[in-house]
Amino acid sequence: MKFGKITSKNVSQNAISLGGALGGGALSGGLVTLVPQEQKIYARGGITVAGLLGASAIKGTTSVEKVVKFLLLGMSIRQGFDLVKELAEPSIQVDQDSTGGDKFVAGMVGLACPSEEFSALRAAPVINFDQLPAKQEAAQIEEGYEQEQEQPVSAFL
Repeated sequence: MKFGKITSKNVSQNAISLGGALGGGALSGGLVTLVPQEQKIYARGGITVAGLLGASAIKGTTSVEKVVKFLLLGMSIRQGFDLVKELAEPSIQVDQDSTGGDKFVAGMVGLACPSEEFSALRAAPVINFDQLPAKQEAAQIEEGYEQEQEQPVSAFL
């Protein structure tokens, strides 16, 4: 492996490649959300293979051709990784007592969350509306505030 000088041309070409790959990964994530849950594993596999074959078929060297090639590779990489994670989840369990090696392997496939209750694949934001005051209580709070505002305020000069 040889290293050369970093030039603006090299950086811009690699930025185009990176942008295409990131865009492809994001695009494929959006596509998979449109697929029914029962068929996601097949969709992930299909996108992985189609992205790889499509990228292999592109032989051009223009910027647009590079973006499309890396867009397809990004789709393939993301869905391939998500497929491995989905297939590995049942057999990889990490908890507080797991060894460093177990945590490392789980981290490689995105399953290193040490809690069964909040697995990395099942974790979702939670909004607890029970903590908000009820309508009647909120009205009482607002009424009390209005009464305080109506009381005269005196100041010593």
